[in-house]
Amino acid sequence: MDGALLSDDPDAVQKELDGGLQLSEYLNRGTLQHLYNKAFEDATHKQQETYVFNNLVKKCLDQGMYEGHTVLHVLGEVISQDLIQDYEIPNMYDDDKSDRPLGFHDLFIWAIATGRVKLTRLFWNLGSDQIVSGLVASMMFKFAAEHLPNDIYHADQRSDLFNLSEEYKQLAFLVIKECYRLDKKETSDVLVKQREDWVHIAPLDAIDMAEDMDVMSHAACQFTLNNIWTGRMASHTPTWKLMAATVCPPLLFFLEYVGDEDPAHEHEHEPSLWDKVKFYFTAPVTKFMYSVVSHVLLILIFSYMVLFEVRPLSKRPVGWAEGLMVFWIAILGLEELREMLDKRVLLQTWISNVWNILDVIIVGLFQISFVVRLCLDRDFEKQNFQIIRILYCLTLIFLCVRMIPMFYLNKNMGPKIVMIQKMVGDVVFFLSVLLVVAVCYGVTRLALTAPKNEFMPSIVEKVFLIPYWQLHEQMLDLEEGKGPELPWYVDFLEAGYMLLVAVMLVELQVGLFEHTIERVQERAEVYWSYYRYDMIQEYQDRPLGPGPFLLFGLLWKLWEVFRGAPTSSPFRRTFSGKVEKHLQELETKAVSNVQMKLEKGVYKLNGSTEHSPPDTGGKLGSLRERMTSMEGEMEAIKSLIQNYSKK
Repeated sequence: MDGALLSDDPDAVQKELDGGLQLSEYLNRGTLQHLYNKAFEDATHKQQETYVFNNLVKKCLDQGMYEGHTVLHVLGEVISQDLIQDYEIPNMYDDDKSDRPLGFHDLFIWAIATGRVKLTRLFWNLGSDQIVSGLVASMMFKFAAEHLPNDIYHADQRSDLFNLSEEYKQLAFLVIKECYRLDKKETSDVLVKQREDWVHIAPLDAIDMAEDMDVMSHAACQFTLNNIWTGRMASHTPTWKLMAATVCPPLLFFLEYVGDEDPAHEHEHEPSLWDKVKFYFTAPVTKFMYSVVSHVLLILIFSYMVLFEVRPLSKRPVGWAEGLMVFWIAILGLEELREMLDKRVLLQTWISNVWNILDVIIVGLFQISFVVRLCLDRDFEKQNFQIIRILYCLTLIFLCVRMIPMFYLNKNMGPKIVMIQKMVGDVVFFLSVLLVVAVCYGVTRLALTAPKNEFMPSIVEKVFLIPYWQLHEQMLDLEEGKGPELPWYVDFLEAGYMLLVAVMLVELQVGLFEHTIERVQERAEVYWSYYRYDMIQEYQDRPLGPGPFLLFGLLWKLWEVFRGAPTSSPFRRTFSGKVEKHLQELETKAVSNVQMKLEKGVYKLNGSTEHSPPDTGGKLGSLRERMTSMEGEMEAIKSLIQNYSKK
């Protein structure tokens, strides 16, 4: 078996398995470690360059990291920390859990890390969690490609690895697609089912880890997110009914709720009145609506405070609005502290979110402004109280900007926010080029027109002001009086500057904006589908309570932590009994269908199109889609008849 694995011979491996070899008896931690060591020892110098994970392991060991641990343990740390950076996941090969039974997924990772491409596909077929394993393979191949030198000598290797990454991403997508075609409801459960072999992550987690917008935008993932978004309320509940219940809470009893989803119960039961109250107020959509309303009220009250209450303490004491703002924003600061200390989120991931940084700035800026306002003596207060107003106004501006991510959840406005974010990069590029041209022109023009100037701060200002105002076609004379006529060569200099900046650079910037808008607009729904995942997860984890009442939600969260209550999430669920068996059968059948359709040429993968039959004029592809749709409808009718006969 060792020889078959090391020679990357899937037929020989399959023959060993068919001959009665028990994987549980053959594969243990020592065998797996031997396979890694042997593969790296036998590799050529060129092959060793592509063994990115092995090189990272050697680098960690050479630096003295993880001293006293095995190579497998270090490999697990590389996978959990370097490959998957935004999630806190445990080490798959932790030395403290060396008694964990090994399986095909461990050989699957070994095949990827050691470049056994043929065996990678074999172990993907033989495994049991093809969605997660396909996405993990995609991430590992992409990671390896990105860590190869970006030069002409490694161009082919990088291209092959990127193609493999795309191939396994497509395989995972096809399995999801087949599951959804067979059974929509159970596919939703498949996507949130925790996988024990893959350190209890769910396929939806893996999709987010892989940052795969196309898979996340598929109807199966969006159907699952819709169910999570509305909680135990019916996912087809109109928005106006939810808004009406937000304004008038007693209307929540007239909303439609789903029954008991506990896998231990085979029959659903009608929720009680208390259940309806709990389901409504714990749903992410409800938390979002109350969050929007409370944030608007926060901005309105803060605006009232800035306009009518911010006066020197010698003239007017702290008003009710300012006192409420101190309490309210302090609670928002506690919520940010809770998110920062949440063990399920890495600190570096939390810091990388610009909106979290903005929240910290808002809380810190307001509290500092208020403390400074209370500590100012009367003499300083009379002369410099405007500083306090400026700080409060900056806080108000940031509060208004903080509303922007709330638009992500709107299907029409969400992509527009993405456009604005991407256009900021275009503006940075434009300003960088403009700064070089403006300084060059400003210094040259000033040296030619005013050669006898002495150094003064105002001279430096003119270097930037004159090019800036001329960019807006406002030819202002910044000198007192009319001044002498400019030499002819300065006129040519101005003409060249206006041609370069006012015509060429500005038109280039407009073109960049148009390109960005078109690029995002073409995939508007894909962007919206991907970004709403993080928003739904944020509001799912958010404590109960709008505005200042968020304090009660934070206290309840603290009480749950204190009493050691088990944490549950609709993004990661466990199933047992018949439900677990049905989900496993559904995924197995979907994988079988994908393999069959790949053999028949119904599905195509990147890098294997030469083996697929040609598509004449798109008619064959259309026919395949229609046949696939009809097959799904027949399966649905068959399922309905079977359920009816059981009843």
